[in-house]
Amino acid sequence: MGSTGDPLVRAAVLGGLRQRAWSVLTVSAFLVLAAAGAAGPMFAEASDNATFQANRARIPPTARENDAPVVRLSANVGTGSLDQVPVLADLRQVPGLGEPDLTGGSAGAEVSTPDPWESTVGVGDRRERGRLFAVGTPAAELVAVGATAGGGGVWLPEPMVAGLGVRPGDTVEIAVVRGASGQPRRVSTPVAGVYAVDTGGRLPADAPGSRHWAVRQGDTPGDTEYRTLPAYLVIGDVATVERLAVAVDDQIFWSAEAALTPGVTLAQARRTAGAVEDLRRRYATVVPAVGESPLTLRFASGIGRIVATAGQTTAAVRHRIRPVQWAATAVGVASVLAVALLSARRRERELRHAVATGMSPARISGVWLLEHLLPAVLGAALGWLAAWQLVRLLGPPGTIEESLLPAALTGSAVVLAGLATVGAVAASTAARRVRPAPPATARRTLPWTTMLVVVTLVAVAGLTGTGSPAGGVDLLVPLLVLAAAGLLCGWIPGRLGRAARLPTSSALAAVWLARRRLGAGGTERRLAVVVVTTGLGMLLFALSAVRATEVSVDDRIAVAAGAEGVATLEGSWELDDAAVLSPAPDPLGTPPAGPLAGVRVPPLPPGNTVVWRADVTTPLDDDQKDLLIIDPARFGDVALWGRGADLAAARTAVAQLAAAPVDEGGAVRAIAVGDPASARVTTVRATVGYATEDLTVAARVAAFPGMRGRAMYVVAAGPLFARLGVDDPRLRPRTRQSGTLAIQTFLWSSAGAAGVQAVTAPRGVVPEYLTTATQLRQDALYVATGRARGYQVAIAGYLALLAVLTLGIYAQRTAVLRRPSDLMLARIGFGPARIRRARALEFLLLAGVAFAAAVAGVAALTPIAARLLDDQPGLLPRFEFQLSATGLLVTAGTAAVATLLAVALTTVRSASAEEDAYRDD
Repeated sequence: MGSTGDPLVRAAVLGGLRQRAWSVLTVSAFLVLAAAGAAGPMFAEASDNATFQANRARIPPTARENDAPVVRLSANVGTGSLDQVPVLADLRQVPGLGEPDLTGGSAGAEVSTPDPWESTVGVGDRRERGRLFAVGTPAAELVAVGATAGGGGVWLPEPMVAGLGVRPGDTVEIAVVRGASGQPRRVSTPVAGVYAVDTGGRLPADAPGSRHWAVRQGDTPGDTEYRTLPAYLVIGDVATVERLAVAVDDQIFWSAEAALTPGVTLAQARRTAGAVEDLRRRYATVVPAVGESPLTLRFASGIGRIVATAGQTTAAVRHRIRPVQWAATAVGVASVLAVALLSARRRERELRHAVATGMSPARISGVWLLEHLLPAVLGAALGWLAAWQLVRLLGPPGTIEESLLPAALTGSAVVLAGLATVGAVAASTAARRVRPAPPATARRTLPWTTMLVVVTLVAVAGLTGTGSPAGGVDLLVPLLVLAAAGLLCGWIPGRLGRAARLPTSSALAAVWLARRRLGAGGTERRLAVVVVTTGLGMLLFALSAVRATEVSVDDRIAVAAGAEGVATLEGSWELDDAAVLSPAPDPLGTPPAGPLAGVRVPPLPPGNTVVWRADVTTPLDDDQKDLLIIDPARFGDVALWGRGADLAAARTAVAQLAAAPVDEGGAVRAIAVGDPASARVTTVRATVGYATEDLTVAARVAAFPGMRGRAMYVVAAGPLFARLGVDDPRLRPRTRQSGTLAIQTFLWSSAGAAGVQAVTAPRGVVPEYLTTATQLRQDALYVATGRARGYQVAIAGYLALLAVLTLGIYAQRTAVLRRPSDLMLARIGFGPARIRRARALEFLLLAGVAFAAAVAGVAALTPIAARLLDDQPGLLPRFEFQLSATGLLVTAGTAAVATLLAVALTTVRSASAEEDAYRDD
């Protein structure tokens, strides 16, 4: 390449930034490539951290240590608090944990087993059982009731204070009796404060935003009389409790606990979990075993479980976005390759001149690499910055920290690949000039349009013919279809040009010129139409895919969950204070038939309804089906209905069922859901247990809230239960075995778990099982699908940017080539204004043709879109792809921006006449 004093080398170093509009296009191509390479690691980390924080936020306040982001280590390394200093130091060495706290609880009763042992707190002749417990700062960890006295005393629970009749500032006596005939050891201490207890009435209540006491459930001292209950805790700071324990001969079992620092990333939490497990193994092997002693080693932490749960989701997300990331990088390399090829065509005369002066292809390649080095560096930096900001603003709401450097390295690596591509294009182009083809060689034009259409049809046929899920290669099918649409529509501008006739008035002169020039574009014009069509089409397809996926996910969650909260109950009578008692069985008589007086659907607050479910069979086939029994008047306002057409039809059917639950003959009307066996009948004979009912099919729908993967019939509760008599599930049973029908009862609530709790808690009802739609929304597959679609939109954005760049490159090149003709037209009186109007109209028509081709191509993808996008084809409702109105607007806006950029670039003139003469412009 010569020495550094070579003027050609010196000019090449800065030459890539001196070409005005072309320099902008070159930098933009490298920006697209760098952004495509850097966005993947950033998006993956943001998704990982967003998933981890969402999982951490869903941990219930009542979670134990094994399910909470905490570590609790209880090791018998000494009886004094000072003996625990090494344990606290070990926890401080674990990265990601907050400052550890030292706690200690009375273990005298457990150590004295089987001898009797009792600890009480008393004033005069009034005594209450209570056990010592030490915390770091009682005033900070307890919810005070009334005023506090401070000082070094103890805090007592509100129920104990009520029984003793004391208040803060009074003195109480703590007494411990060991053995059946032992003498009590006593010590007096002031009452520093009174604390509130939790709903269980025993343990301290947590302050708002705290979960110290919730995670300690099961690890506090137990009641010495009622063994299954936790003891009332006499709480003080470490020094106070240790002094009192020595005075009454109680033994304190110390524990060190620390919580995961708020805001840590998944990677940091993973390192924390690894360090915690290392610490667990070390203590398990170092601390001596003490058999069945209550002072044996206890190590509890839920950090590893939380990290593992988040890891399942993040692995699914990374697996889904990996093919899209590879496709994005390929698109970026293609954009650089396109710029390099067009640059070689643009600099044809320069290349011929360089070859003629004796420059070798390697030297020419080196000069081009130097020219593109600074644009590549600038594009890499801007691409990394653009990827960071786009992921931060539009990606998952997770922290981006550790992936910044790997993303920069990945972006730099793909930019180097782009530079190598530029060098290869320059070398190959120069080599062709050094050894041109023999004059006798006949050049044949390949039928690219026919070839691409055939390849597209084969790819589509192969995609629809296989039953396996769509893979990374299948994602190229939309590109092929859109490229084929662009090629097929590429003839339209030529037809417009050939159909142009001489203008009959000066007002139509600009239109005539624009159409003439469209027809004279040749191969470059057709290539521009293909690339712009592909870019706009992929943007429209991705936006429509996101919309269709959101609708599909909402619908499928509605079908799977039924409502925001669904609780399984023993019976609806649990929610009805006036539920009618089931009639006493009469061995000699006949059970009463028909509806029983007073039986009703439980009256519930708005947003709640009771739903019953039973297994039924019909003579139409051998399959078992579900019978969903609802209160139609309330069901529509409680159930989830998604956003799709199938559930909208189901909601309409429920409204019709509410208006007419029985037909004219009194038969129960039913909604048939996903049951092809009943498609040709109007009446279905359903067997429920030992009862048989004729159901009149009122409507047929494809999906319904609460559907469990098999055919289902939906009926109104009133008319069906009226026929069951003593088997009516709304009756309060006399025994656990009352009734002959196996009917499950559910409480559906539109307010989720909180709504269920608001209905059941006041009645003392504990649901057997509770599911929520929120749990389903956090399912790894749904999260991965949604984020993969979001990443696909980002890649489509790169393609759209490539389309904008392509139209700009085409506009800049045609403007340079047509500059002499523009000057001649201006001199013969055509006028610069008409030339500008003709130029704007030309690019407007070109962008309009590309936009129309893009819409047609995406519309052609509609029949196979579900095959490409549906990750769970076996679920209901079926995936339905439609063009998104927002996608159409965004795509049209992108086409408009491309047109404006193209028009703006045509006004740029070269910096000097020398460059115009030197280059093939």
